[in-house]
Amino acid sequence: MPQWNSLITVLSEITRENCEALVCCPHCGNCHTYIKWGFYSRYLFNDELIYIQRFRCDNDLCPRKTFSILPHALLPIIRASLCMLMYVLTMYEQGETIAKITRHTGSNWPRMQRWIKKALRIRDWFRQEYDIRSSPCLSPGKFWTSFTRDFSWAFYPERLGKKAPTQNIYIIKSGILLNDSS
Repeated sequence: MPQWNSLITVLSEITRENCEALVCCPHCGNCHTYIKWGFYSRYLFNDELIYIQRFRCDNDLCPRKTFSILPHALLPIIRASLCMLMYVLTMYEQGETIAKITRHTGSNWPRMQRWIKKALRIRDWFRQEYDIRSSPCLSPGKFWTSFTRDFSWAFYPERLGKKAPTQNIYIIKSGILLNDSS
């Protein structure tokens, strides 16, 4: 298992390198009419501050008015990456105590308990939703934005203001949101 500090360094580098992404509204898929709408700051895993651009979707049919595109490795709301959560979960499932994991990561007991609980839920959801055994942890790709959107719907639907759509129901054709069941 790699050292924790090495993981933090790699994750921070991956995130820094993947800050520029194709901008499309994660809700309606609009890639053409959006406006830069300020930014917010977020810390990388090595405590370096980065700025996340916010955008305003100008699609009148889209219920989501503002959004941001998180670079790979950053998860919505959670201050840990998917890799960090899976790393801690692996240690725990290999029989390490929470106290030892806490010392290894330089964190605290309550945070490790939350991370393990969250990691178990994420892993179970990931296996059910995507029907594969590996996670997109260290492999940035074009699916990170849709993954974080699905993640937000699954774990924080109240923050999006509506009930989450089920997977693969919506299709975007020529910038128009269509229901797959029609």
